[in-house]
Amino acid sequence: MASQAFRRRSAFDSLKGYILVYTAMDFPSVILECEADTAQKLIKYTPENRFIMHAPPNLLPIIKEKIPNSKHYIENWMLVRRGEANFFKSEFARRLRSEEDASKLAMLLSSREERPTGTIQRYFDWISKMPLYGVFINSELVAYAGSFIQLPQVWMIGGVYTHPNHRNKGYSTLAASAATEEALKNAEAAALFVRSDNYPAIRVYEKIGYKEIGEKLWVDVGTGLKP
Repeated sequence: MASQAFRRRSAFDSLKGYILVYTAMDFPSVILECEADTAQKLIKYTPENRFIMHAPPNLLPIIKEKIPNSKHYIENWMLVRRGEANFFKSEFARRLRSEEDASKLAMLLSSREERPTGTIQRYFDWISKMPLYGVFINSELVAYAGSFIQLPQVWMIGGVYTHPNHRNKGYSTLAASAATEEALKNAEAAALFVRSDNYPAIRVYEKIGYKEIGEKLWVDVGTGLKP
């Protein structure tokens, strides 16, 4: 993870913006937060090739000017604080830990046609380093969710996915709930983002207690991924 920040000189030396590049996933994930007059300076620190950027909607004209081939979507950022969540517990949900779990995660994610499938070793590295939770039905991993960024104040929840053959049965709720419960044991809040027109997912997160805190751009640069 790397970051760059610009400050203006003042009595309080106030921060004008920052860019953070997270490299633990298949593609770098970039978070850009800044004022418009700083965006052109910070955007040059993005990776050269394929990455996903999250940025304020008002920066879209600058992003399109600097990265004309990018695609963008609107995503809702949602947050739940400790003491405000509703947990949905189940004997079918547990944390992923073993190489066998990694193999089942690879099998599950191979059904996600719009995203590249990683190796079992890649997923085992995820399991070893990050808290991921799955829902198992008859020994088959049918849904998962996890936290890919853990900060003292907030954990980011992501990767929520259910196999197409097992949707509309509440399994995403169980997986996201388990990941959120783990997050709120360790941080004051859990946050996530979801495409603004993904109403079924938004309803899942609202059941757990997440509330929308704002909108961001999801900017795809050469990955073909959507939020």
